[in-house]
Amino acid sequence: MDMVGSFSGVSTVMFSLLESRRARVAAMVPVFLFLVAARTSVAPMPETLVGMPPDFPVNESITVKEGDVVLRAKVFDTEVVTLSEPVSVAIAKFSHDIEAGAKLDPVIVSQQTEGLTGTSGRIYCGENQRTRSKFAEAMIGDMFSKYEATVRFCFVDTDGDRKLDRVFLAGAKDKADQAAIDIAPVAFDRRLFQEDDEAGVLELRVHRLIRKRRETDKIEFKLHLMKNGQELVFDYLLASGSGSVKQTYPLMRTDPKKVPYPSYFNNVLGAGVGVEAVDAEKGEAQIKITRNFPMQLFKPVSIQYTYVYIYY
Repeated sequence: MDMVGSFSGVSTVMFSLLESRRARVAAMVPVFLFLVAARTSVAPMPETLVGMPPDFPVNESITVKEGDVVLRAKVFDTEVVTLSEPVSVAIAKFSHDIEAGAKLDPVIVSQQTEGLTGTSGRIYCGENQRTRSKFAEAMIGDMFSKYEATVRFCFVDTDGDRKLDRVFLAGAKDKADQAAIDIAPVAFDRRLFQEDDEAGVLELRVHRLIRKRRETDKIEFKLHLMKNGQELVFDYLLASGSGSVKQTYPLMRTDPKKVPYPSYFNNVLGAGVGVEAVDAEKGEAQIKITRNFPMQLFKPVSIQYTYVYIYY
């Protein structure tokens, strides 16, 4: 099936989802507040997940074994933005000359960032610029700096006319450098729901069939995210398709001692899978797909730890 062609019946729904993203997507990226100066922070726009027709019939009992793909979805860039003409900007000690045809990254911002910059609208950012060496960043972090470790120029289309008319410096902590400034309008091209450059695919697979002595066998499912055939490791997925934001962890396992079969996973990124029986010795299980992945915004999250060295 032509997945891009299949958007014709749902593009209006997804456009509405995208246009209301500010309230919905802002909760998708963890925001950690520290007792430091307020920052003009931005976060990447989540991608769009689109369920593909399953290989198995929906709502019918099927037999699966380890490694089988139960459900599959394609990953699309929610927005692809390119400049139609060049632009040059400068704020504080930073400057950036961007050529026509260059891609900008769609981002989301918090209400705090909107307040600090004094602007709102559709926001697209240029590439990162380092403000200090990696060694300095590792030793002291950014506690004593007026800027985060990286800054970037973020452009705003304040009135939705597909022209960028303001810019601010994301990563600035000094109030003097945080306000958005007006620029001569710069035209840009905006396309929705494009296959991402890395051919992303999300799969729900049968990970393990677990034999239990004197107990009912278990089945374990796992979500796999691939880009160009290479698997990406993540701690959990954030997804939003109906107004609420939900964390989904990659591993799901039945517990027939607590919940006898048939048992159900009713919300795997909006999809549903029922388990009717598991026979680990035979290497098979009987399951039922009750619902496919819906179209939704999603973001893989990997927990990162930063160490700050304090000398005394």
